[in-house]
Amino acid sequence: MSEPIFLDCSYLEKDKVKQLGAKYDWISKRWFITSDMEQQLFAKWLPIQATENLTLNELLLQVQHTISNQLNDRYWVQAEIVNLTHHLHVYLELSEHDQAGNEVAKIRATLWKHRAEALLEHFFAVTGIVFKAGIKVLLQVQVAFHPRYGLSLDILNIDPNFTLGDMEAKLNRIRNQLQAEGIYTKNRKFTPANEFCKVAVIAPKQAAGLGDFKSQADRLLELCEFSYYPASFQGQHAITEIQAAFKAIRPQQFDAIVMIRGGGAKADLFQLNEYAIVKAICTAKLPVIVGIGHERDKTLLDEVANLSCHTPSLVIGHITGTIIQNANNAKQDWQILLQLTAKVLNQAKLDNEQFYHNIREQAIQCINSQQLTVLMQEIENSSKNQLKQARSNIKALMEQILLGDPKLVVNRGYTIVRNQNQQVITSKQKALQQDSLIIEFKDGFYKIGE
Repeated sequence: MSEPIFLDCSYLEKDKVKQLGAKYDWISKRWFITSDMEQQLFAKWLPIQATENLTLNELLLQVQHTISNQLNDRYWVQAEIVNLTHHLHVYLELSEHDQAGNEVAKIRATLWKHRAEALLEHFFAVTGIVFKAGIKVLLQVQVAFHPRYGLSLDILNIDPNFTLGDMEAKLNRIRNQLQAEGIYTKNRKFTPANEFCKVAVIAPKQAAGLGDFKSQADRLLELCEFSYYPASFQGQHAITEIQAAFKAIRPQQFDAIVMIRGGGAKADLFQLNEYAIVKAICTAKLPVIVGIGHERDKTLLDEVANLSCHTPSLVIGHITGTIIQNANNAKQDWQILLQLTAKVLNQAKLDNEQFYHNIREQAIQCINSQQLTVLMQEIENSSKNQLKQARSNIKALMEQILLGDPKLVVNRGYTIVRNQNQQVITSKQKALQQDSLIIEFKDGFYKIGE
């Protein structure tokens, strides 16, 4: 008969060893196994002198067995996806950070092919975003351990409503902070740009949306100058590069700031919903026009910008339309000028003809008088004065019409005084009420005050 091997088993663990096949000795009141039984299953309770050396695989198999027995339930787990690859199955790296941004946990997870298609389609249908790195998720998982591949999680289900709620909560936190600082509507309060001569453009390098924008903008180069400030719109450098682009733009040199990128995955666009990026738009010194996605996509940038055009093509379309409208207005003003000029000339001609007729009648009456020579000289002088006066009236009328162009005023040696909101100051009293003033000369700007 095999010798009994007594186990160091507590009362709380008796059911576990019993299920594994251990027997109970009523005399010694102890659980035991026999030498012909598989001792690896009872390694935890074997006495030290009876413990055999284990191979790594044997030890890990015991770990696997313990985990499968102790953690065999399903768990809903909140985490952030920090990495994701899709090769037949979906392999993820999940992480959790504390409030200070320090990583406190990380683990691998797998979404097997037979579940992936249905779960990912449902996630996209509910959230409108692709299941990818950079989003927070609520996953139903089972703990898995393999002696070769280690500890991981098997994903059984995904709750898309959690991701939606987390995204909306983040947007609300940013809105509340900007409103508390009093800058949420600051850029929207600017008077929209009604003339485009110089425009600053912030966009990612080599972006498809930038290419579409430039192809149309290049047609306007004789009318409008575009300066480009490249910046990443996604990834770890997006915030710092977009902030740097706004700081590099000198507001005195431009009429507006344009911020564009082509449409993409909603998760990519959501990366722009960062406090620092939105604040940069709110506090910009010029009206900001954004076109960063398709018409169905909307971000906080669209909410706070002076004008939202949805796509890069609509932004350049707005600029082109404004320039064309201004040109049409100028053309109409020129037509009015021509009509007024023709009217003045016709009236002068009629007056001159009438005056000539009167002179001729007087000349006939005085043809035999000695005053004929003097009268003819007066006629000639009067005619010249009439023509000179008509030309003077025409010139004055043209100058009066053209006088309204600020650029012509500046080029003639005058200056234009504006406050920091680009409003024209026309009196000393209003000037004294301003914290700072910007004086425009024909060769540049000079700022007084803050």
